[in-house]
Amino acid sequence: MKNLFSLFAILALVSFNQVSIAEEQSTAKPAMKMDQGMGDGQMDHSKMMEHMKMEQEHQLKMHDLSNKILAETDPKKQQELKDQQLKLMEEQMMHKMKMMKNHKMQH
Repeated sequence: MKNLFSLFAILALVSFNQVSIAEEQSTAKPAMKMDQGMGDGQMDHSKMMEHMKMEQEHQLKMHDLSNKILAETDPKKQQELKDQQLKLMEEQMMHKMKMMKNHKMQH
């Protein structure tokens, strides 16, 4: 019984210590500042909003094409829409890769 109590005490201390460490790590992260320039890896607010609007436009196009694909009954036309959607996805992937490459070159 004494060993069991000791084991519970040790487990409680270890779990408390892990929670404490996790809280320290989460509070240690610096907050993203919207007013910093691109030189330090952060986007200013206007650039971020422009990027978000472009992402939104892309998502709306993808949803529109998905709806058209689902509504289309002709298999050939449906495949054409799928090919169009795939091309849009490829363009978006290339755009993101280009942005990541540019970001790596800045640092």
